[in-house]
Amino acid sequence: MPFVRRLAPWQWLVLLLLLYLALAEALRLWVGLLWAERLGLVLAALGVWAFINGRFLFAYYHAFATSVRVRGLPLAREPGAEEHLLVLAPHPDDEVLAAAGLMRRTLVRGGRVSVVYLTSGDAFDWAAGSPLPSQEAMRRLALRRMVEAWRGLEALGLPRESAYFLGFPDQGLFQLFTTHYYLAYESPYTGLKAVAYRGSYRLGLPYTGKALEATLVELLSSLKPTRILLPSPLDAHRDHQATAYFGMQAAAALGMEGRLEYYLVHGGYQYPLPKGLHPRLPLYPPPRGRGLPWHRFPLSEEEVRLKERAIRAHRSQMRLLGRFLLAFVRQNELFSPLPIPAREALAPEEEGWAVLEGREVV
Repeated sequence: MPFVRRLAPWQWLVLLLLLYLALAEALRLWVGLLWAERLGLVLAALGVWAFINGRFLFAYYHAFATSVRVRGLPLAREPGAEEHLLVLAPHPDDEVLAAAGLMRRTLVRGGRVSVVYLTSGDAFDWAAGSPLPSQEAMRRLALRRMVEAWRGLEALGLPRESAYFLGFPDQGLFQLFTTHYYLAYESPYTGLKAVAYRGSYRLGLPYTGKALEATLVELLSSLKPTRILLPSPLDAHRDHQATAYFGMQAAAALGMEGRLEYYLVHGGYQYPLPKGLHPRLPLYPPPRGRGLPWHRFPLSEEEVRLKERAIRAHRSQMRLLGRFLLAFVRQNELFSPLPIPAREALAPEEEGWAVLEGREVV
């Protein structure tokens, strides 16, 4: 899901004041324009809206552009009857955005699916019904999103037992990986320092990176998945980046690196375009994933329909982010066997090294 930083009351006041000034200035400029200039601005704004949402002629543009970018991608591996797919999701809804079709087909083919939610999404202020919700309201939001996650999995035919909620802090996973690996982190959204939500995998675990990593190692060891799907560290959301780091470390500790595959949700500005429901369009590789060896996983009509239903089960998110979420209902899903591009796929300045006078400089 998209990420927002919580604003203090005085910051909201400043933001509203700036918005008022901007609107007043825009109105002043508008009054001073000629009618032809006003018409030009309206048409420009309509063009931007049509491009982002795939309307009018831009619908044909998106259909052509996305098909060209996806057509040559190799096919992803098909699940078999012995497959045990485990999906690591930073928040409830990331699993269905990235892999609802793959989860459904794994189940239909006789395989097993498990979903591990690192957080319960307890830091999205607006989803709690207010720009300044109480900490109790944020805790209630977490419980609601856990129920929505169950309903999303049930839409795909998966039992509730497939879900494992770890209950660590939303918007805090990166801090757990860095500054709070040993010291307990206190969520500014909920006031919690330990796992407290009913239905969590293990109540009372401190909000530390060490506890989270140990829990992932324990789950991977007991579940023994044959295929592990997790975010790419190239994702723009820090919770997704941290999920990638924790997941890779836990898998490496058990020798499961070869079972990892990666997905991207926050793949760049306005990704994926067009916004809204476009189930006949393919999903193209995200800009932030440029250079990754993407594999496409084509979906059947039934899988596309069930993916839409699973996404709509996340009602608290659909109210605010519906057009973003539904933009992932496409003809295919995308997975990469590598977390970052191979060295030869990048320019020197992108990889962090350069060649100076015939020598490699790190």
